[in-house]
Amino acid sequence: MNKLYQLLAACALLFSFTASAQTTSPQQAKQKYTSIKIGPSLTTLAIKGASWQDMQPGAHVGLYFLFMENDKFGIQTEVQYSLQGAGVEQGHLTLHYINVPVLAKYFIEPKVSLQGGAYAGLLLSQRFARESRSAATNLDSKDYGLAYGISFGNESKATVSLRHQVGLANINDAKNQVFQLSVSYCLNK
Repeated sequence: MNKLYQLLAACALLFSFTASAQTTSPQQAKQKYTSIKIGPSLTTLAIKGASWQDMQPGAHVGLYFLFMENDKFGIQTEVQYSLQGAGVEQGHLTLHYINVPVLAKYFIEPKVSLQGGAYAGLLLSQRFARESRSAATNLDSKDYGLAYGISFGNESKATVSLRHQVGLANINDAKNQVFQLSVSYCLNK
Protein backbone atom coordinates (compact mmCIF):
# COMPACT_ATOMS: atom_id res chain seq x y z
CA MET A 1 0.00 0.00 0.00
CA ASN A 2 2.92 2.33 0.76
CA LYS A 3 4.19 1.90 -2.82
CA LEU A 4 0.77 2.95 -4.14
CA TYR A 5 0.90 6.19 -2.12
CA GLN A 6 4.40 6.90 -3.45
CA LEU A 7 3.22 6.25 -7.01
CA LEU A 8 0.19 8.53 -6.57
CA ALA A 9 2.37 11.30 -5.12
CA ALA A 10 4.85 11.03 -8.02
CA CYS A 11 2.01 11.14 -10.58
CA ALA A 12 0.44 14.16 -8.89
CA LEU A 13 3.77 15.98 -8.87
CA LEU A 14 4.44 15.15 -12.52
CA PHE A 15 0.97 16.24 -13.60
CA SER A 16 1.17 19.48 -11.60
CA PHE A 17 4.38 20.41 -13.44
CA THR A 18 2.79 19.52 -16.78
CA ALA A 19 -0.35 21.53 -16.05
CA SER A 20 1.55 24.60 -14.83
CA ALA A 21 3.83 24.57 -17.89
CA GLN A 22 0.91 24.86 -20.31
CA THR A 23 -0.61 28.23 -21.13
CA THR A 24 -4.31 28.77 -20.65
CA SER A 25 -6.84 31.40 -21.47
CA PRO A 26 -9.81 32.22 -19.24
CA GLN A 27 -12.12 30.58 -21.78
CA GLN A 28 -10.21 27.28 -21.70
CA ALA A 29 -9.34 26.94 -18.03
CA LYS A 30 -11.45 25.78 -15.12
CA GLN A 31 -14.26 24.10 -17.06
CA LYS A 32 -16.18 21.51 -15.05
CA TYR A 33 -18.27 18.63 -16.32
CA THR A 34 -20.57 16.30 -14.39
CA SER A 35 -21.54 13.15 -16.27
CA ILE A 36 -23.26 9.84 -15.72
CA LYS A 37 -21.73 6.70 -17.18
CA ILE A 38 -22.87 3.15 -17.77
CA GLY A 39 -21.59 0.15 -19.64
CA PRO A 40 -20.61 -3.50 -19.81
CA SER A 41 -17.46 -5.00 -18.33
CA LEU A 42 -15.38 -8.12 -18.69
CA THR A 43 -13.80 -9.10 -15.39
CA THR A 44 -11.52 -11.79 -14.05
CA LEU A 45 -9.06 -12.54 -11.28
CA ALA A 46 -5.33 -12.91 -11.84
CA ILE A 47 -3.92 -15.58 -9.55
CA LYS A 48 -0.18 -15.52 -8.83
CA GLY A 49 1.61 -18.26 -10.71
CA ALA A 50 -1.46 -19.22 -12.76
CA SER A 51 -3.25 -18.03 -15.84
CA TRP A 52 -6.21 -15.67 -15.56
CA GLN A 53 -9.48 -17.22 -14.53
CA ASP A 54 -12.35 -17.28 -17.02
CA MET A 55 -13.70 -13.85 -17.92
CA GLN A 56 -17.12 -13.06 -16.53
CA PRO A 57 -19.47 -10.42 -17.94
CA GLY A 58 -20.29 -7.57 -15.61
CA ALA A 59 -21.51 -4.00 -15.66
CA HIS A 60 -20.78 -0.63 -14.12
CA VAL A 61 -22.69 2.57 -13.54
CA GLY A 62 -21.57 5.79 -11.94
CA LEU A 63 -21.06 9.49 -11.85
CA TYR A 64 -17.92 11.41 -12.71
CA PHE A 65 -16.62 14.93 -12.33
CA LEU A 66 -14.07 16.32 -14.79
CA PHE A 67 -12.19 19.45 -13.73
CA MET A 68 -10.31 20.94 -16.70
CA GLU A 69 -7.11 22.83 -15.93
CA ASN A 70 -6.85 23.99 -19.56
CA ASP A 71 -7.91 22.75 -23.01
CA LYS A 72 -5.49 19.77 -22.82
CA PHE A 73 -5.44 18.56 -19.21
CA GLY A 74 -8.00 17.70 -16.55
CA ILE A 75 -8.57 15.59 -13.44
CA GLN A 76 -11.49 13.15 -13.43
CA THR A 77 -12.89 11.72 -10.20
CA GLU A 78 -15.57 9.05 -10.22
CA VAL A 79 -17.85 7.05 -8.00
CA GLN A 80 -19.09 3.87 -9.61
CA TYR A 81 -20.83 0.63 -8.78
CA SER A 82 -19.07 -2.29 -10.48
CA LEU A 83 -20.28 -5.87 -10.87
CA GLN A 84 -17.11 -7.98 -11.09
CA GLY A 85 -16.00 -11.56 -10.66
CA ALA A 86 -14.57 -14.57 -12.44
CA GLY A 87 -15.42 -18.03 -13.59
CA VAL A 88 -13.41 -20.63 -11.69
CA GLU A 89 -13.24 -24.42 -11.95
CA GLN A 90 -15.83 -24.99 -9.26
CA GLY A 91 -18.29 -22.24 -10.30
CA HIS A 92 -18.64 -18.47 -10.54
CA LEU A 93 -17.46 -15.80 -8.13
CA THR A 94 -19.58 -12.62 -8.17
CA LEU A 95 -18.28 -9.44 -6.53
CA HIS A 96 -20.12 -6.14 -5.99
CA TYR A 97 -17.79 -3.13 -5.58
CA ILE A 98 -17.97 0.61 -5.13
CA ASN A 99 -14.90 1.97 -6.94
CA VAL A 100 -13.49 5.49 -6.75
CA PRO A 101 -11.03 6.20 -9.59
CA VAL A 102 -9.00 9.42 -9.75
CA LEU A 103 -7.58 9.91 -13.23
CA ALA A 104 -5.50 12.45 -15.10
CA LYS A 105 -7.02 13.12 -18.50
CA TYR A 106 -4.90 14.43 -21.38
CA PHE A 107 -6.57 15.48 -24.63
CA ILE A 108 -4.41 14.55 -27.62
CA GLU A 109 -7.17 15.94 -29.88
CA PRO A 110 -10.26 17.96 -28.90
CA LYS A 111 -12.40 14.79 -28.95
CA VAL A 112 -9.80 12.15 -28.01
CA SER A 113 -8.29 11.82 -24.54
CA LEU A 114 -5.98 9.44 -22.73
CA GLN A 115 -6.64 8.74 -19.06
CA GLY A 116 -4.54 7.21 -16.33
CA GLY A 117 -4.46 7.09 -12.57
CA ALA A 118 -5.44 5.01 -9.59
CA TYR A 119 -8.58 3.64 -8.00
CA ALA A 120 -9.70 2.42 -4.61
CA GLY A 121 -12.53 -0.05 -4.19
CA LEU A 122 -14.72 -1.34 -1.39
CA LEU A 123 -16.29 -4.79 -1.67
CA LEU A 124 -20.00 -4.53 -0.83
CA SER A 125 -20.91 -8.20 -1.21
CA GLN A 126 -19.58 -11.44 -2.63
CA ARG A 127 -21.10 -14.72 -3.71
CA PHE A 128 -19.66 -17.99 -4.91
CA ALA A 129 -22.09 -20.11 -6.96
CA ARG A 130 -21.24 -23.78 -7.38
CA GLU A 131 -23.52 -25.68 -9.76
CA SER A 132 -26.84 -25.38 -7.91
CA ARG A 133 -25.62 -24.03 -4.56
CA SER A 134 -24.43 -20.60 -3.50
CA ALA A 135 -22.20 -19.74 -0.60
CA ALA A 136 -20.61 -16.64 0.87
CA THR A 137 -16.86 -16.25 0.44
CA ASN A 138 -14.33 -14.49 2.61
CA LEU A 139 -12.33 -12.05 0.46
CA ASP A 140 -10.51 -8.92 1.54
CA SER A 141 -12.97 -6.02 1.35
CA LYS A 142 -10.46 -3.41 0.11
CA ASP A 143 -9.14 -3.19 -3.43
CA TYR A 144 -6.85 -0.68 -5.13
CA GLY A 145 -4.94 -0.47 -8.34
CA LEU A 146 -4.17 1.43 -11.51
CA ALA A 147 -6.50 2.40 -14.33
CA TYR A 148 -5.81 3.59 -17.86
CA GLY A 149 -7.85 4.09 -20.98
CA ILE A 150 -9.00 6.23 -23.88
CA SER A 151 -12.13 8.33 -24.47
CA PHE A 152 -13.76 9.57 -27.65
CA GLY A 153 -16.36 12.32 -27.89
CA ASN A 154 -17.30 15.75 -26.65
CA GLU A 155 -17.12 16.08 -22.85
CA SER A 156 -19.93 18.66 -22.88
CA LYS A 157 -22.25 16.16 -24.61
CA ALA A 158 -21.41 12.44 -24.65
CA THR A 159 -18.34 10.20 -24.73
CA VAL A 160 -17.42 6.56 -25.24
CA SER A 161 -14.52 5.17 -23.20
CA LEU A 162 -12.45 2.00 -23.01
CA ARG A 163 -10.62 1.32 -19.75
CA HIS A 164 -8.51 -1.36 -18.07
CA GLN A 165 -8.32 -1.51 -14.28
CA VAL A 166 -5.34 -3.46 -12.95
CA GLY A 167 -5.81 -4.59 -9.37
CA LEU A 168 -2.77 -4.34 -7.12
CA ALA A 169 -4.42 -5.45 -3.88
CA ASN A 170 -4.00 -9.08 -2.95
CA ILE A 171 -7.50 -10.42 -2.30
CA ASN A 172 -6.95 -14.03 -1.25
CA ASP A 173 -3.98 -14.60 -3.58
CA ALA A 174 -5.76 -13.00 -6.55
CA LYS A 175 -5.98 -9.55 -8.12
CA ASN A 176 -8.91 -7.97 -9.96
CA GLN A 177 -8.67 -7.31 -13.70
CA VAL A 178 -11.51 -5.24 -15.22
CA PHE A 179 -12.08 -4.17 -18.83
CA GLN A 180 -14.82 -1.55 -19.21
CA LEU A 181 -16.69 -0.03 -22.15
CA SER A 182 -18.57 3.09 -21.03
CA VAL A 183 -21.02 5.52 -22.53
CA SER A 184 -21.31 8.80 -20.65
CA TYR A 185 -23.72 11.70 -20.88
CA CYS A 186 -22.93 15.20 -19.61
CA LEU A 187 -25.49 16.57 -17.14
CA ASN A 188 -24.37 20.22 -17.15
CA LYS A 189 -24.60 21.40 -20.75
